[in-house]
Amino acid sequence: MLRSARRESPFTIGVLALLLVAVGGPIALIVWMSLRRGLPGAASPLTLDNYVALFRSPFFLETLANTAVFALLSLLVTFVFLVPLTFLFSRTDLPFRTGFVVMLSIVVLIPTFLRAIGWIMLLSPEIGLVNRGLIAVFGLESAPLNIYSMGGMAFVQGLAFVPAGYFMLSAAYRAMDPALEEAAYTSGIGKLTTFRTVDVPLTFPALLGTFVYLAMTAVSAFEAPGIIGLPARIFVLSSVIFLDVHPQSVGLPDYGAAGANGMVMLVAGLALAIVYFRALRAGRRFAVLTGRGYRPRPLRLGRWTGLALAFVLAFFLMEVFLPLGMLVWASLTPYLIAPSADALPLLTLANYGRMLTPQSARGLANTVVVLAIAPLLAVAIAIAVAWIVTRTASRLRGIIDVLAFAPHAVPSVLVAVGLAYVALLVRGAIPLYGSVLIIALADAIIYLAFASRTLNAAMIQVHHELEEAGRVGGLSPLATLRHVIVPLVRPALLNSWFWVALLSYREVTMALVLLTQFNNVIATDIWTLWREGEVNRVAALGTSLVAVMLVLIVVATLALRRSPVSRTAAAGAEAAA
Repeated sequence: MLRSARRESPFTIGVLALLLVAVGGPIALIVWMSLRRGLPGAASPLTLDNYVALFRSPFFLETLANTAVFALLSLLVTFVFLVPLTFLFSRTDLPFRTGFVVMLSIVVLIPTFLRAIGWIMLLSPEIGLVNRGLIAVFGLESAPLNIYSMGGMAFVQGLAFVPAGYFMLSAAYRAMDPALEEAAYTSGIGKLTTFRTVDVPLTFPALLGTFVYLAMTAVSAFEAPGIIGLPARIFVLSSVIFLDVHPQSVGLPDYGAAGANGMVMLVAGLALAIVYFRALRAGRRFAVLTGRGYRPRPLRLGRWTGLALAFVLAFFLMEVFLPLGMLVWASLTPYLIAPSADALPLLTLANYGRMLTPQSARGLANTVVVLAIAPLLAVAIAIAVAWIVTRTASRLRGIIDVLAFAPHAVPSVLVAVGLAYVALLVRGAIPLYGSVLIIALADAIIYLAFASRTLNAAMIQVHHELEEAGRVGGLSPLATLRHVIVPLVRPALLNSWFWVALLSYREVTMALVLLTQFNNVIATDIWTLWREGEVNRVAALGTSLVAVMLVLIVVATLALRRSPVSRTAAAGAEAAA
């Protein structure tokens, strides 16, 4: 039974207060920043001057237009690959489709900015090896391809959205009743026409929901706009906010301008969120699952198999193998040179030796600290949230659940800016600004939504009889949580911990916003070296980052497989007794 909630427990109130400070605080400060002038802590009356200056600037309209065009072009690239790939992996007998899906799950964890760097090495007008080759072969006077463009920026970002889009969309395709497709085939309609006229319309709400969700992400994306757009002076909202708090020329941060731009981003995100939830509600009209039993059957591709495999391999070639292969190659050469037999004698590991500097050693140590603190904080708070939401009848559980999920809808760049502002306000009392702890806090806040959703689902599956047995045995509610429920959801707890750690390891946007002289991490070191023109050192450090990530994924997979689920359940039952 759920606990009575006539009076809220101090524990529940404490969790609510923590979420209001950790989640609501940075967002509230974005509003506060937008209404003030000067540095944090400086005397300033509330004013609308930041908004007046923003809306009067012709640069603002250009930035809004760039953001909209970037988001739409990115999503166009995404859906060109996403819809066919989802159909092939979910509805057909495509060979190796399970392996392809596993590859997608790994690609999610590879930082977008590393793939952007790989594409710059290939398509830059100055150093791009593809451009060099085309100029040499065709005798061209200038580079025919330019990654430093709106199209190049959207191409890289659009490819990066495909894995996340697949995991959002695949459930809708797997759930479709194959009788609908078979009826089309019986009528003489071909497979391609059936896909276009049956599958796509029936999954339209899922397609629309995925489109709007990825649009929210695209509006706040920074990695591709930062690596590709800033050198080309193509500014979007996220890059403008970054420049407001990290001016490239001599000058002080303008937190007021960052707050005003941040409010524009928040309003855009809220509008898209409303559209997203309306799309979810409208999806009921497109229901394709009924009480009648059915079993999904894969569609036989037949003579289309070769073309389908070519399409899938082309995607992975562009998304993974070309950019990351370029990184690996550049990490082994003394300077950027095209792969060839003549270049093989030049291969060297010297770039990996040049990685070892006092700066990189500090970055490695700081990264380890982030990986130790961020998952611990996120999972600890998520356990408390999941217990309140699923195991109590607290009147506050609804708002606690919403607050825990809210970071998922808030742009990470705004969370980082809000935390930086807080840290500056309290810097006299708490030495948070410029520390590695503030980066770990930012990661914990952003990835709390993932951890809480994972543990919510796990705790729902724990039968209340075990919890009641613990109470009969004299355990308090919190002792029951510790000795009964937590051991029973250990696999989900480990899964949450590992994924938050991996996501924190590859996160760069918030780390860059919060970057000072002494709290650098590996991801920011790569970014800084790239800005300094250290192409081959960047390649070596980036290759190392990906290699370590693959090792962590293997370790996490083995640990989760060996998780003693049955023994854990037995121990929990014994503790309850």
